[in-house]
Amino acid sequence: MALAAQINSVLKQQPIAARAALLFGGALVPLIFAPFNVWPLALALPVLFWWLTADQAPRRAFWHGWWFGAGFFGTGISWVYFSMRTVETPVWISLVLTVSFCLAMAFLFALQAGLPALLRRWLRVHWLLYPVLWLAFEGLRSTLFTGMPWLLWGTIGTDTVLRGWLPVGGVFLLGFLLLTCAAALWQWRPSVRMSAITPVLLLLLTWGGGAALLDRDYTESARETPLMVAAMQGNVDQSIKWQQRQIVPNLRLYQRLNSQHPEAELLVWPETAITAFPEDIPNHLHDLDTELRANGKGLIAGLPLWGEGSDYYNAMRGFGAARGDYAKQNLVPFGEYLPLQGLLQGLIAFFDLPMSGFSPGPAGQSPLQLELGEDSWQIGALICYEAAYPGLSRQQAADSHLLVVISNDAWFGRSLAPAQHLQITRARAIENQRDMVRATQNGISALINHHGQLLVRTPQFEVATVSGQLFLRTGQTPYQRWGNSLVWLLAMLTVLVALARGYWSK
Repeated sequence: MALAAQINSVLKQQPIAARAALLFGGALVPLIFAPFNVWPLALALPVLFWWLTADQAPRRAFWHGWWFGAGFFGTGISWVYFSMRTVETPVWISLVLTVSFCLAMAFLFALQAGLPALLRRWLRVHWLLYPVLWLAFEGLRSTLFTGMPWLLWGTIGTDTVLRGWLPVGGVFLLGFLLLTCAAALWQWRPSVRMSAITPVLLLLLTWGGGAALLDRDYTESARETPLMVAAMQGNVDQSIKWQQRQIVPNLRLYQRLNSQHPEAELLVWPETAITAFPEDIPNHLHDLDTELRANGKGLIAGLPLWGEGSDYYNAMRGFGAARGDYAKQNLVPFGEYLPLQGLLQGLIAFFDLPMSGFSPGPAGQSPLQLELGEDSWQIGALICYEAAYPGLSRQQAADSHLLVVISNDAWFGRSLAPAQHLQITRARAIENQRDMVRATQNGISALINHHGQLLVRTPQFEVATVSGQLFLRTGQTPYQRWGNSLVWLLAMLTVLVALARGYWSK
C-alpha cells in the first residue's frame, strides 16, 4: 500500500510523469479490440484516465486528457498512414498528415477531461458523471464532421458473454455499462468496506446480464431452407486497380471466381470490383446479367454509378436475380471526397485519387431485392466504413432479411484495421440479428451468422472465396425498435442521480 501511495503521489504531483502514463495508457487501447481482445483493459484504462485527470485544475486536466487522446488515436487510427502509403504518398507527408490528424482528434479527450474540472467551480462532480461524459463524447465523435465511430468501447462485446447486450441496446449501451463499472472501480477504497459493494454489483449486473441474454433469438428464419452464398476476394493490387487496362481483367477475374461456386444462389463482389461506369462497358455487363439470369443466380457487385448532373457514387448494383442499386451515404474524408477541394486538390497524389470525388448517396434508399422463384427477399446494403455506423446499419437492416457488406480494406495495408473492421462489422450483425456476407478486396471476407459468429473467413492478401449457408431472417431486436433511446434514458437517469448525490454530499 505504501508503494501504491508513493506512485499515486508522484503521478498526481508531477505533470510530466502523469502525461507519460496517460500517453502510454491511451496507446494501449487497440489491445482491447481485435485481434488481441484483452478485454480487462476496457476497465483498467478508463480508471487510469479518470485517476490522473479528475482532481486536476481545469488547464492541467485539459492537457492530461489530450495526452491520453494522443495515445488513443496515435495507435488506434494509425492506419491513416497506411492508407496514404497505399498510393505511394511520400513517407514524410504521410507521417505529418497522420500525426496532425491524430493530435487534432486528441482534443476530444482533452475536452472530456477539462469539462468536469470546470464544472467543479459550481458543483460537486459525482463519479457517476464520468461514464456519461465518455458516452457523450463517443456520440460526438461518431457524428462530428461525418463521424469517426472507430473503436467504440462497447465493440469488445463481440467476443465475450457481453455480446448479449448488443441486440438490446447496441454498442453504446454496452460501452456505457462497462464504463460505469470502471468508474465504480475507480472510486473503490480498500479502507472503506462498503465501497466494494457498488463495483461488485455493477460487474455482476453487466456480466451476469450479458450471460443471461447471450444468444437469445429476437429474430427467426423467414425461409425454410438456408441461402447458399459465396463472396469473392480478388486481391487486386490497389496501385493498378483503377487503370483503364485493368477494367476487363478485373471482370474476368471475378467471373472466374463465380464459376467456382455453381451451388451459390447469391454471389457478392467487393467494393468497386467493377472499376468502370456501367455506361462504359454495357456489353460486358449485359452478358454477365444474362448468364446470371439463365442460371437463376443473383450477384451484388461494387461499382461507380452516375447520378444527376455531375454527381457520381460509390455504389453497389444487383445483377441476375438480384435487383436494385445502393449508393454509399457516409463517405470517408479524403479517400472518397475531398474537404476544401479548391485548396487541397493537386497538392499531393492522395488528394487527387480517381475515386476521391464521390457524392454521398441519398437517405432512405430502398433495399436491394433478391428474387428466388416466386419469392422476393430484401437485402440491406452497407459499403466499407458504413458498417462502423450503428445507426445507419440499423436503418439498413430494419426492413431486410440479410445484410451484405462490401469493402476495400486494401486501404488499411498491413495495419490492425482489417481485424478491427471485421469486429466492428460483426457487432452490426449482432445488434440487428441478421446473417451477413462480407466481401472485401484483399481480406478479411467472411460469412457471419446473426449472433456475430464467424462461420468462415478468408486469409488476407490472397485471391480467395468464402461460401456456405446463411439464413434469411425476419423480426426486430430491441435495438432495432428503440435504437439508442435506452442508453440515453439510462444516461439521463444517471445524471440526475449524480447531481442529487453531489448535492447531498456537499
